[in-house]
Amino acid sequence: MASPTTTDLSTLLMIDSATARDRDDAFAVTPLSGGRGWSVEVHIAGVADVVGLGSVADEQAFLRAETRYLPGRTIPMLGDTAEQAATLTTETRRTSLRVTGTLTPDGRLHGVTVGRGEIPPGRCVAVDHSEVPAILTDPTHPLHPSLGAADAAAQALLGARRDGGALAFYDLIRGWATNEDGAIVPIAAELRTVAYVIVQELMIATNEAVALWCVEQGLPILFRNHRPNPVAGSTDELMTEIAAAAGDPDLFAKLRGRLLSTLRAATYDPTVHGHYGLRLSSYTHVTSPLRRVADLINQRIILAHLDHSPAPYSPDQLAALGADLNRRTRAVREAKKNHFKHADHRHVAQEAARDLTALDARTFHKVLKTAATAPLRDEIAAELARRVDADLLTAPDVAVLIDAADPTWRPIQLRVLDTLADAHPEMGPSVASVWRQTHPDLPPPEVETRRNGAAHDPLFAARATHLGIRGPWTTAAAKKPAEQAALWAALRAQLTGTDHPDTEPEWPTTPPPPEPSTPPPAPEDSGPAESVEPHRKTTSAALNLDGAKKSKALSNPVAWLMSLAQNNHQAPPEWEFRTDGPAHAPRFTATVHLAGHTATATATTKTAATKTAAKTASATALVEALFARQ
Repeated sequence: MASPTTTDLSTLLMIDSATARDRDDAFAVTPLSGGRGWSVEVHIAGVADVVGLGSVADEQAFLRAETRYLPGRTIPMLGDTAEQAATLTTETRRTSLRVTGTLTPDGRLHGVTVGRGEIPPGRCVAVDHSEVPAILTDPTHPLHPSLGAADAAAQALLGARRDGGALAFYDLIRGWATNEDGAIVPIAAELRTVAYVIVQELMIATNEAVALWCVEQGLPILFRNHRPNPVAGSTDELMTEIAAAAGDPDLFAKLRGRLLSTLRAATYDPTVHGHYGLRLSSYTHVTSPLRRVADLINQRIILAHLDHSPAPYSPDQLAALGADLNRRTRAVREAKKNHFKHADHRHVAQEAARDLTALDARTFHKVLKTAATAPLRDEIAAELARRVDADLLTAPDVAVLIDAADPTWRPIQLRVLDTLADAHPEMGPSVASVWRQTHPDLPPPEVETRRNGAAHDPLFAARATHLGIRGPWTTAAAKKPAEQAALWAALRAQLTGTDHPDTEPEWPTTPPPPEPSTPPPAPEDSGPAESVEPHRKTTSAALNLDGAKKSKALSNPVAWLMSLAQNNHQAPPEWEFRTDGPAHAPRFTATVHLAGHTATATATTKTAATKTAAKTASATALVEALFARQ
């Protein structure tokens, strides 16, 4: 026995492309008096009333699983005849699955009812996505009140989802949005208006409402479950990253790839496990029965329940249907991944045939990654030599290079390692880190350290082991440089197969550093300015700045100068201060001396007139001078 149907007289909006032939949904949103929210009514095309269980169209739906939208043509899941018999139209009566509820201003849908519906001829109005912005800004348009209410309701739903921690992102300008799993997907050009957001938010709310209703009814359907991946990061962090990367195509592409690899795919199951991407306790798919077979299955189950008819599927059949859809979804994802991988390989092959010197860093890295699986070609060797001499190679490039197994790569591998170990010792840990990320199943490089010497003049030794091959001991006046050099040495040892014996480090004998000179104390009163006596060390010692980065030095210039002195076996930097100006507005001048190098700077009231500020300013000036002399 069929359940009672419900009809209404308010206009139902069908928002889709003007050329759409498969309209599954129509809705009406009506404001409540006193700003109490909105009444929401959603109708889903009654496809289960048209497509009988076991019919030809039903078999077609299970075979295709979903409608396929290809460039230039569409392959309907149900076939043309069944699709046109079930799609919503403006002229023809249609049965429906009707979902109603009251939406509060803070985006909560309550008082949900699910039942059979009937849409009489003329109640639906078709609206193209492109028409919606103009209607929303035209108070005289007949559909302005309806669309305005729908827009306000959609924004309330979106705000509530974001407040609940969902990864909800729309970029209608560039054409990107997050899907329900949290992946960033493209929006077709013709859909990039506020209409897209309205439809998405109302349909997500409808799917959630039906899922919760089925839970309350104890009605097993194919729930849409999504489990979290602990390494994906928090939603707040991801939203910040997405917003920051939106204007950078390369960075945005990398972020999209990372999300695809870290966010797990949702699954269909006859039991509820919640939806992590949407941050919902229950979710399902019911709003697209013309385009997805899971929605048709669920509609068939719900209508049978409403009609007090036997369930169309047994529990075992329902579980098997979900498992089959999950398997097929995985296969489609893998096929897409392989398609894009092969397309990328073809692109890389084309680029490799061009002038390698013209390739940007990203493209050259892809070319190198492909080339490293075969014997070394002369043009790759020449380009690697050019790039390492021009300081253009990155840590990921080196990580790929050291994995090249063919013996023809050995000379260029060693040349790159030796050059970078000398020019960029600080790059060693980065190379090891990138290599570790690409080989999570292999043991990471290990580093051990020793310390020797007096407390005021220590020496550090480090040794690294890579893939079971021990490198030689390396020594330095600080722990970090010793470890950096050790990592480079271990990478080289592994390439040459030279396992160094397990011995203690050989400590170099170094003469003690010169005693620091102590200048006479400078007056710190507010009397007249006096000239500072020149520092007695007049000969400037050469300071080794190899591998140093100016940006890092300027982030904490005082500490960096002290570290520089220690690494070069020099006396610590010394400061002299001078104070002048009136008592209420003193001016501090600091002069710093390091190994015969001198710089002076003044701190005024505009820059926080303190001795500390003057000390930092003078250290900054000396850092600038040292790097300028390089």
